Amino acid sequence: MEKHGVRNCRPPVSVLVIGGGLSGMYAAIAAWRAGADTLLLSKGRAGGSGNSVVAMSVHRFAPGAPGLREEYRARFQASAGGVQDPDTASFFVDNAAGAMEALREYGLPLHYRTLPEGEGEFPYLACCAPKRGQILTQALRAYIDHQTAIRVEDGVTVCDLLVEDGRVQGVVALQGGEQTVYPAKSVVLACGGAGNIYAATSNTSDVTGDGYCMAARCGLSLRDMEFIQFYPYRICSPRRADIFPDIFEHGAVFRNRAGQRFMDCARYPKKELENRDVVARAIYGQEGVYLDLADCDGAYLERECPNIARIRREYPAERLLVRPVAHFFMGGVPLRRDCVTDIAGLYVCGEVTGGLHGANRLAGSALTETVLFGHIAGHGAAGDAAEREASAVSPAAVARATAGYPEAGEDDLAALKRRLRDVMWRQVSVVRTQNGMEEALRELAGIRAEFEGCRPADLKAWVELRNLLFTAESVTRAALRRPESLGAHFRVD
Repeated sequence: MEKHGVRNCRPPVSVLVIGGGLSGMYAAIAAWRAGADTLLLSKGRAGGSGNSVVAMSVHRFAPGAPGLREEYRARFQASAGGVQDPDTASFFVDNAAGAMEALREYGLPLHYRTLPEGEGEFPYLACCAPKRGQILTQALRAYIDHQTAIRVEDGVTVCDLLVEDGRVQGVVALQGGEQTVYPAKSVVLACGGAGNIYAATSNTSDVTGDGYCMAARCGLSLRDMEFIQFYPYRICSPRRADIFPDIFEHGAVFRNRAGQRFMDCARYPKKELENRDVVARAIYGQEGVYLDLADCDGAYLERECPNIARIRREYPAERLLVRPVAHFFMGGVPLRRDCVTDIAGLYVCGEVTGGLHGANRLAGSALTETVLFGHIAGHGAAGDAAEREASAVSPAAVARATAGYPEAGEDDLAALKRRLRDVMWRQVSVVRTQNGMEEALRELAGIRAEFEGCRPADLKAWVELRNLLFTAESVTRAALRRPESLGAHFRVD
């Protein structure tokens, strides 16, 4: 059988950005503005794929006023459960508002809200109207296409980082069905997230843990992989739609199968607006949960939640079924304030990183993170590249990265992928037990044994399943090492 192998090598660039979401696009813009020849690779269409597209477009951040900033800092630290990196977290709180102000010059369709302190008004939130991330990602892609000289290649699946003598040299990627080497002086890794290790997720189908696996395969450590946020505000039937939590301040409520408002009790003083992990567990413990809009303000619904208003019009006789879904990974490659890693020339930003959010992410902070650290990573990568002479990619680095690639064949990996996602949802999702996680590792070992013997017809499917399997095992082992419940990691035993 023929083995999948590298066929092509592209001309070198100064900065190579991996990921077409907000983090990657901000990084590419910052690198280009700093004078670097910049190339962005995206598995789907940059600005039209990945988790940024399905986000709610909401950015929350600490206002510039000292009193308001300290209030936010206290909430940010409390949500993290004591396991975030304090230096990185403090830097984020102190600098996010400035990064959001600098963003205004891009002409993005963001509307800023303010809070008063003293005689001033200070921004604390920015979002689109309606609150759809795709509005923002499309605008940023248009900015890149029309206002910069950044080159973008869509439909490229990056498989591995190329590292020689502790320095990144570029990547191996699938382009047009063939393995291609993309040399670069510096690389920004911005393709995080792995919601598809679970059967139920809000993530797009192309989010498969690629960044975690690539980083670990070249020797980087991962942290906090047990902490995964399960988003409780998700309509799953008759159509899928995310629920903006403000809807519960305008008359919407959750009801169980018996019609009871089960969160209207002393156990949940904030009712449906408890922390996301609390709401997710409350829903998970019910046989069925539905969004009741009977008393919801119609004008608010049409203005702020047009997707939900449309579902109600199209399916007037059907109840809106709700369930929690895997949403955001708090863990990943350790994030530092300058976005550097232990591999020279490699920078990280976005959901591929860990340490900023700790055990639980504060609502609205993920998109703000992309703004601040995306720009820092891109600027840093450009500065690093400017100090380095171009060099050829080491054949040894390519050989190491591709050593485990399989022979081409006809195997379909879809069934293995379904088994992986099912076992993770059953045993390592909203609530966890030691017995369940140990059983998950046994089932994952069986899946790995079959995976390692396969000869795939589609190398992209093999790469994605490799990454999903590695991430699932990392999450499960990290969760087993933490016997106590903390933040989004909840042990019922």
